[in-house]
Amino acid sequence: MKHQRKRPSKIIGIGGILLWAIALTSCSPQSRTLTLSSGANGGAYERIGRQIANSAREVGKMSIHDNYNSEGSQENLERLLNKETDLALVQLDVANEALKAGQVQAIAVLAHEYLHLITPSDSEIKTFSDLEGKRVTFGTPGSGIYFTAKRLFSATNLKIIEQDLDFKQGFSKLKRKEIDALVYVGPLGGSKKVKATLTAPPTLKLVPMATSFINYLTIQFPESYQSATFPKGSYMPLSPIPEKDLPTISTAAALLTRPDVSKKKIALLTWSIISSSRQYSLFYPELANGNARSLLRSGLLYLHPGSLKAFNEGDPREIWMRYVEENQDLQAGVIIVIFTGIIGFLLRMWRQKRCRKLIKNSSLAMSEISCCVETNPVQALKEVEELRQQHRLMLIEGSLPKEAYEKLEDMTQVIAEQCRTLQKKQRQQDIQDTIELIDALQNMSEVCQEKIKDKLKQSESKYREMLLSNQIDLQTYIHLTQLISYYVNLNNNNPHYQINNHNLPV
Repeated sequence: MKHQRKRPSKIIGIGGILLWAIALTSCSPQSRTLTLSSGANGGAYERIGRQIANSAREVGKMSIHDNYNSEGSQENLERLLNKETDLALVQLDVANEALKAGQVQAIAVLAHEYLHLITPSDSEIKTFSDLEGKRVTFGTPGSGIYFTAKRLFSATNLKIIEQDLDFKQGFSKLKRKEIDALVYVGPLGGSKKVKATLTAPPTLKLVPMATSFINYLTIQFPESYQSATFPKGSYMPLSPIPEKDLPTISTAAALLTRPDVSKKKIALLTWSIISSSRQYSLFYPELANGNARSLLRSGLLYLHPGSLKAFNEGDPREIWMRYVEENQDLQAGVIIVIFTGIIGFLLRMWRQKRCRKLIKNSSLAMSEISCCVETNPVQALKEVEELRQQHRLMLIEGSLPKEAYEKLEDMTQVIAEQCRTLQKKQRQQDIQDTIELIDALQNMSEVCQEKIKDKLKQSESKYREMLLSNQIDLQTYIHLTQLISYYVNLNNNNPHYQINNHNLPV
């Protein structure tokens, strides 16, 4: 019954330890994993994707897997809608319809992408409208650049000769003047490939957009485009490209997700980006000194609830969880303490089970010993003492708790006292029987003296056998043999000497 009362408290203890272990395990990146579709190797989106993964890992202890080699915004959006990924970097003009339909939601703006109209430095093309009838390339159909360029040419009704080339081929042909212009949309300096091509000879130039065309686009597509300016020397400060500030348009590059993606994960990812916002200033220069929360949500109308929570309330983690996550030494220490406690608890349970088994086995052994106490108390006492010695050694070695030892000691002590009591009674009875034998033999005639001696020798042999078979102890044996020797000596000196209890040896 006692064990049954203790069991609930043990279960509660184990449950508490396991809850702590689960809580700490949930701090690990493995339980906070998201997938991302970014861009091609070396491109601006691929670099932004790496920074997202760094922010998530360092601040939120999250894991972002970006294993996709994407053509750009359109392919990223398609993957997100098809649930092939949790996150996607997409231009807002590409994502506008999906955002309005509620198919996707925004997390944060991570860059402003500028429209680059690039021509050879000696080209006669002075503005966007001069592209009429020209040979122009603007990337592959899966990219956001392709989407933006197509929209612009459609809005202006310009008739161009479209060249189906990737950017490497496009820049190569542009430098050889085999095409007239190349359209690129991306952050200033965000793409290493674009930067390297613009700054390497033969030289290329950036062409401005007419103010009237910029106004037309920002009015017709207010959610997608804003008026922007290329600062002088954006790509090459010493031999500046462009040579002066140039007007153009820009669209935001936003990190998007679906409404069904975990609110907790998105909130923590958003906070990770807010906390490391200056790391994105290469793609979004205003973040170097501006208000991060305001800039990162600028122009976003369809925010994910998790992102909105992080912008409005800050770090979504509980204070204690945040403290543990940000203090790795403490986290490691707590984990060690918890699992050490679990091991200690299990070890105590094992010891208790072992003690119960030992007590049970000892009880069975003592029951067997009790059966021979009446017939052979000397042997029973010997076995009890051996059992007690085993228990003492186990106590010294630490394999037997003190409480269990005391319980076993009480059990063996009872049987040991019984053995001693019976042994004492048996010794007294043997002495009494020997005295009675001597008295009986003394009453015989002198002719029978030799028979008396033989009888006594037989008794002595009997006691020796009893000693050897552990039926009497050594002290009793010595006492009896002394008694017999004393009588024989007396009988030899004075045959008529009468023995009584007052002149027996002690």
